[in-house]
Amino acid sequence: MTTTFTTRYNIMNAMKAIPLFLFIALLAVPADAFAQEFRIGQFQGGLQFLVAAPRGEFRENTDDIGYGLTLDLGYVIPRMPVVVGGTFGFATYGSRTFRVPLSQTVQLVNVELENSNNFALGHLFLRFQPQTGVFRPYFEGLVGMNYFWTESTVEDERYENSEFAGSVNLSDVAFSYGAGGGVMFCVYRGETDDPGRGVEVFIDARVRYLVGGEAEYFDEDSIVFDNQGVPQLYEENAKISETDMLAFGLGVSVRF
Repeated sequence: MTTTFTTRYNIMNAMKAIPLFLFIALLAVPADAFAQEFRIGQFQGGLQFLVAAPRGEFRENTDDIGYGLTLDLGYVIPRMPVVVGGTFGFATYGSRTFRVPLSQTVQLVNVELENSNNFALGHLFLRFQPQTGVFRPYFEGLVGMNYFWTESTVEDERYENSEFAGSVNLSDVAFSYGAGGGVMFCVYRGETDDPGRGVEVFIDARVRYLVGGEAEYFDEDSIVFDNQGVPQLYEENAKISETDMLAFGLGVSVRF
């Protein structure tokens, strides 16, 4: 517990320096640095590649890294450096495939058994970000939920994507909140087909620290094998801990 507290304390202290950095960055951007010839809308959306690393107790139980995608959609409050919206993500933090008999009585027919450990992230965010400029750094606070589940599916080994059976082996939900920061770099700005309206396209890079509540979950080490070498999952092998994670994102955002 001491290690977990120290890790959170150091990270949160680092996060406290981000608002000061953003304030300095805002002062450094001239008001007319990004003069508009047409009107940009108040909506902002983005798609990012997600890499999530377990932290604290979660990392003590598993060191499996999650890979997936994150989708953001926000509303830019007019004449204010504020964006409100939601962010939704999905990642797989471990997957294994086994070749096993279809059943104990039909052992001459083999199938592919795929087991995957996944989580979905859903948060509301409040983001502080300048509305003009080529570089737009931001700081945000988030609150929401994390959903963890492990599923197993069976496919015909002769054909790809021929899934014919599956089960959710375990699922759980945990409360989550956190903070993050990043920067958007404008790579395109132009007028749409609608005269007088424009669109901006950005490269978006960010990092978020998400504090997750206690959840029950499997990882790759939870699988055991019976006497015949068939993989098994038992609930007593599930792991329970808080679910903190450090999430990195890189992708494209659009203001429209």
